[in-house]
Amino acid sequence: MIHLAHLFKGDGLRAQVLKGAGGTALVRASSMLLMLASGVLLARSLGPENYGIYSFVLSLIALLGLPANAGLPTLLVRETAKSQAVGRWGLVKGLLQISTSAVFVYSAIIALSAAFVVYWIWEADGSSQVDTFLWALWLLPIIAFEGVRTGVLRGLRWVAISQIPEQIIRPALIIALLGTAIVLDRNVTAIQAVQFNIGAALIASLVGAFFLFKAFPKHITEVQPEYNIKPWFWSLLPLSIFAGLRMLDSQINILVLGLLGSSEEVGLFRVAVTGASLVTFGLTAINMALAPQVARMYQAGDMQKLQRMITLTTRGAVLVSLPIATIFMLWGEQLLGLVFGPEYVAAATALAILCLAQIIDASCGSVAVVLNMTGNDTATVTSTLISLLLNLALAVALIPQYGLLGAALGYMVSLVSWNVMLAIVARKKTGLITFLQ
Repeated sequence: MIHLAHLFKGDGLRAQVLKGAGGTALVRASSMLLMLASGVLLARSLGPENYGIYSFVLSLIALLGLPANAGLPTLLVRETAKSQAVGRWGLVKGLLQISTSAVFVYSAIIALSAAFVVYWIWEADGSSQVDTFLWALWLLPIIAFEGVRTGVLRGLRWVAISQIPEQIIRPALIIALLGTAIVLDRNVTAIQAVQFNIGAALIASLVGAFFLFKAFPKHITEVQPEYNIKPWFWSLLPLSIFAGLRMLDSQINILVLGLLGSSEEVGLFRVAVTGASLVTFGLTAINMALAPQVARMYQAGDMQKLQRMITLTTRGAVLVSLPIATIFMLWGEQLLGLVFGPEYVAAATALAILCLAQIIDASCGSVAVVLNMTGNDTATVTSTLISLLLNLALAVALIPQYGLLGAALGYMVSLVSWNVMLAIVARKKTGLITFLQ
């Protein structure tokens, strides 16, 4: 125990990563429980069909927000960490200002354009899906500002704190609102679920803005903003393409299920994805803490120390993910029936497939983080595009015949292919081994 406590002391790389990952893991573990609770309440109160509509609409909003919230958070992490290391606070301030302005303009244009298309061209037929989508458009600017704020906070090494608004406060508020509606014996619709989401997101955003204010040094108000527009743009372009492709890859199965399948299958798949996402919460926590450290250590040329850190974090990610995945794969039906209700037991096979994919994901380590933080972001785009096209092709081919199972198989193949390709590229470009060894 004394030796373990000693590992967290000091300001060295290992201590910073352990504290960042430990704090993030604590936040993620709490978030896991809150997300699961909110997911259970939503699934039970809405039912598979309405929960499918809710999930489909949120997937559309995530895709519409991609250009504003794709590679920008990663760029903010990298550039903020580098500028802080050399005391260039003017660059941090300038990047924050231009990022905030850009996402505000984009969000306003996209939200108004989407509302026009749906309301006038599709004539807003009054269906639940259309009305839910119109309400969900209010989430666009909130999601965009969330990415900016989180990226800067992570770059300043407020890794765990950066996640509290969206990972803790937002789901807790959704649970409170849903719980109140259930206690009052009110039937919750997909539209009301989105409205709860909007209210919770607004409050969480205000808390996040307060954290960002506290993270900056007091003299930041006296610093003149500096701008490196051209380097930022050419760095942002591949990062945005990469993040956009990854987001599209993660949402394409839900979208194809919504178009070629049924709303009920979308709801079942969303439940399976929720369960499988718990498997890699350890890797997610590590990635959040490791990203700024990779940028710093790679720039300093301390490759041996960085390789040791990557090896240890990959082992830690697998150690956390394996028992969770095993439980879901062996007792998925019982857990789904107990937690979500008997209507969702049909998602057990899809859950097992997705859990297997997540184990492989964890075994390949922080491969995308390593490439993006070392300036090899362009290399991730090609592999991600191949993975997306593979996922789309499999989804279109398998979903019409196999439905939910086809969506899970397509996602697994694409995720495994993506990890293997990036692991090979990372070894070739940086000399770093990210996979389990």
